[in-house]
Amino acid sequence: MLAACGLPGPRTDGRPLPAPSSSEGFLTPDRIDSLASDHRPSPGPTSADISADRQIWTREGQTPGTDRWYLAIRHVELRPALAPQHFDCTLGTRLGATETPATTDLFTRLGRDVEAVWQRLRAARPRPIDLGTDRAACIRLPEGDSGHGWSPSGGAALATVWAEAIADLAPDRAAPVRRIGREIGLSLSICGLAWPQDVAAGQRLGQSVWQAARTDPAYRALADAARAELATARSDPLESPACAAERLALRP
Repeated sequence: MLAACGLPGPRTDGRPLPAPSSSEGFLTPDRIDSLASDHRPSPGPTSADISADRQIWTREGQTPGTDRWYLAIRHVELRPALAPQHFDCTLGTRLGATETPATTDLFTRLGRDVEAVWQRLRAARPRPIDLGTDRAACIRLPEGDSGHGWSPSGGAALATVWAEAIADLAPDRAAPVRRIGREIGLSLSICGLAWPQDVAAGQRLGQSVWQAARTDPAYRALADAARAELATARSDPLESPACAAERLALRP
């Protein structure tokens, strides 16, 4: 699933990740092929892409060293075992493989659906950081980095499909949850890892995958389990230490 994100591989802090679910995604092969045929990679990078990227790179409050820049560094962690934590602050609790295993499993299986569709339609293209400009990645790129990104943005698709799932589980927080999904996509652009146009294409892909997956009975059963554990978690609110920094980074 890391290929869809265009992000670094295993963590290097010595802490093991929870064991991944052995489950597959929710979509049938025919549905995956159908969704792939409905989406197309973006052309480019075009002059419009470069201009839009430049606006993001130079926008006040989003440049290197700012609060938003540091939030972008956090946002590029999109492995399903850890990604639910991006929604901690909007939900007022702590999500994780131990605390909310059904939610983690939901993220894993939706991520596999995104990966399956994305693999069929992706196209390689240079990232903003690959064009020899003064753009700098907000993360250390892995050794052997391919030197290119992908259209559409797999990371934006993952953020969107997960945000839609969480919004469905906690409808009273749907608007701020969806905002976090969009902010993760923006973070990929702030980091120079994806063009804004590819982020938008990835968001459309994520929406389509979620709309298709949510009709599967297995999805509904897992979502019911995730909804119950999320309600339990929210009844005993525990604020993440990262929430103060997130509020500061996303202030108007």
